[in-house]
Amino acid sequence: MRQRNSYSRIIQDPEDWEELSKGNKIQLFQHCVEKGITTFLIDLSKSESYSHSLGTAFSESGLSRDQVQLIACPGKNLTTEQDILDRVEKILNLLDTDYLDLLILDFDAPSEIILSSMEKLRARGKIVEVGVLKRRTGEKMEFLKDFPASATLSTFSFTPSAVKSLTLAEAASSETTQMIIPESGDWENEHEALKTVANKYNLRPKEMLLAWLLHHKAQFHAVIKGNSQAVIDSAYKAFHTSIIEEDFKKLPEKL
Repeated sequence: MRQRNSYSRIIQDPEDWEELSKGNKIQLFQHCVEKGITTFLIDLSKSESYSHSLGTAFSESGLSRDQVQLIACPGKNLTTEQDILDRVEKILNLLDTDYLDLLILDFDAPSEIILSSMEKLRARGKIVEVGVLKRRTGEKMEFLKDFPASATLSTFSFTPSAVKSLTLAEAASSETTQMIIPESGDWENEHEALKTVANKYNLRPKEMLLAWLLHHKAQFHAVIKGNSQAVIDSAYKAFHTSIIEEDFKKLPEKL
């Protein structure tokens, strides 16, 4: 079983790569790994716009399978064991791989069907770990106490009140990796206090919020999208910016 933090702190969702040429996809795979972004997410709970071209590009990238971690959210409406097994095979085909490092559950099957499916997938070497989709950050799921889930995935909307609420999130634990899909609007660029702090670190306002999230004691793993090296470099810059403790604590109060 993997240790916590074996997934990169920045996770790339390649949904927006579909319109790119194979050569550009290869370059982005390589650039991600160069920047320490070694985890890739296929999220079928929100989009169907992934194709086998991703797997082809990775296969021809020169990267080895053990250099990266492939995770997937298989989507909803999988109510039978065969539905689950078929969807996992579909994802493996998309990625041109034999196994997933992490399968994130997002379907409404009875618990006995889920457990049976996971046992079969593990026995066949199709998955390594299992996680769950959480509808909101901080949501409590009672069945997680007994379910063998080692990671969670949730969406986080960057609003001033949401950032304030996230200050209450608990510190990272060795049991669960918390993955977040951050979403933001346009308010950041108009917020003078946020712009002032961001300028201090030579960051754009959205980069400042991402830096704050990645420096949180919960050690969140942030999912990014985009189809350019500039997006990757921006996230890398945010992650590697050192924020002094005073600014980290006071930023939510200023929003």
